[in-house]
Amino acid sequence: PATEVRGGNHKTLTDFLLPDWDSERPASARELAVAAGERGTRFVLVTGIMLATKGGKSSGKPGSEQFIDNVLASPQGALTGEKFEMFETSFVGAGDTLSAALAALLASGAELQAAVGEALAFMDQTLDSGFRPGMGGVVPDRFFWALPPPEEGADGLIEGEPMIDEPEATDATGKPSPRRVH
Repeated sequence: PATEVRGGNHKTLTDFLLPDWDSERPASARELAVAAGERGTRFVLVTGIMLATKGGKSSGKPGSEQFIDNVLASPQGALTGEKFEMFETSFVGAGDTLSAALAALLASGAELQAAVGEALAFMDQTLDSGFRPGMGGVVPDRFFWALPPPEEGADGLIEGEPMIDEPEATDATGKPSPRRVH
């Protein structure tokens, strides 16, 4: 099916759109857009393009600043892009967050290039505010904008404690009974 904007990370788009790519250099955003155009897509939003560090090569050394580029491209070339510092963790749902933000902005009438810039900025803020619900990847916090900054939090609240006092459940003898969780 035809779509206006195909989004995805660089590796996935390369595997999907250019399965026979065998060059040592990674496919460019424009090359991916040309391949997507052959399938009916006008634009490609390529995320996670690894950029070379100041030394000229992308290094995986801890502590070295690594940047990634996110580029909106058409078959004629790159239209807009945003460079971000790479986080040293893995995320679950970053692409979904970006796609949802971009779709919402386009549905509300925003121009494509402006919508991409705003969606990328939103995604970056959700990742920066992300949380780890367990042992898995970090989940973007899509409601970062709704919470007060830590220094403006409610007085007297200790993190992790409920905001209201809940009475302890007791049995017929007056002893606390175990709480039932379904």
